Amino acid sequence: MPRSDPYQLTRPSISIAYLQLLVEILGERGISAPLLLEGMPLDPALLTQPQARMTPQQWTLLILRALALTGDAGLGYVYGLRMRPTLHGVLGYATMSCATLRQAHEVSARYMRVRQAGFTLHVTEAGDYAFIEIKERYPIPVLRSFFHENVLLGLARGIAVLLGRELESLHDLEIWVDWPEPDYHAAWAARLPAMRFARPATLLRLPRHYLDLRPVLADPLASQQAIALCERELALASDNEADITTRVRAELRRRDDAGYPGLDAVAARLCISARTLKRQLQTQGTSFLLLLEEVRRRDAHDLLEHSELPMQQIAAQLGYVNPANFTRAFRQWTGESPSRYRARLRGES
Repeated sequence: MPRSDPYQLTRPSISIAYLQLLVEILGERGISAPLLLEGMPLDPALLTQPQARMTPQQWTLLILRALALTGDAGLGYVYGLRMRPTLHGVLGYATMSCATLRQAHEVSARYMRVRQAGFTLHVTEAGDYAFIEIKERYPIPVLRSFFHENVLLGLARGIAVLLGRELESLHDLEIWVDWPEPDYHAAWAARLPAMRFARPATLLRLPRHYLDLRPVLADPLASQQAIALCERELALASDNEADITTRVRAELRRRDDAGYPGLDAVAARLCISARTLKRQLQTQGTSFLLLLEEVRRRDAHDLLEHSELPMQQIAAQLGYVNPANFTRAFRQWTGESPSRYRARLRGES
């Protein structure tokens, strides 16, 4: 990573689809795309290229320009309320076809970088509530509230779309932010989920039972296909050594009953030595075994939710010679046995 750009602000990492939505919103207010892009360091031709990306620096300048043209300090609310899952491309389709809302957010957390390079997403559960927290990958010196508002509202609207409901009907959903209530909020309060200001984190809080709800477009086969495409996009977006963890995850694919490739095999595919791979992973704060465990956990959930395979065969596909070892590992991950997890998903006693 260049030392002059430690946060990769000049690296094209943000989908042009987000700019297309901004152009759509401004067009409804009589502000044309040429006017928005006038004097901006962005080729207007990119608007017609679905796979194009812009840099965080370009995106920030465009939002500043949009705020100046509209004079609307609540533009972050406007934008967030217009976000739709399909705007996120293959990631949106992957979440919409997941078996449960929990899996949808696990998929979002894993692949968020494919579409929103500036944030990470973390899902935790405590008591009767689930918390979907967003964190900045790098400091946001300007427009911080705008970017947080549109991401949080986009997540909230995404939940409504996945469940086939209107956002206004989700009365038990709350948005928490870590800044004081802005002057423009009062004019928007009636159209937003409940918002709590000056909280210790920026997140969505929702009843825990929501995570077990089934999206209206759940489709196991479509979900698997879309997740595979997300994995490919994530690998393509990697940045050599700086993203070595992403590249290793992309190589850790199940080979039916053969399990996963080992350290030496993955290193060979990446054209480096096993020793170098271990060192690079260590500099990223992880290890091959930790990444393998992460992938096993993801695939275990997928197989239990989307297949009828018996536990012994699932254990074999995950590389466990002894099914008891799989059961032990799954209990460590989730606090329940794999058979109990599958039964709960299916509503069995």
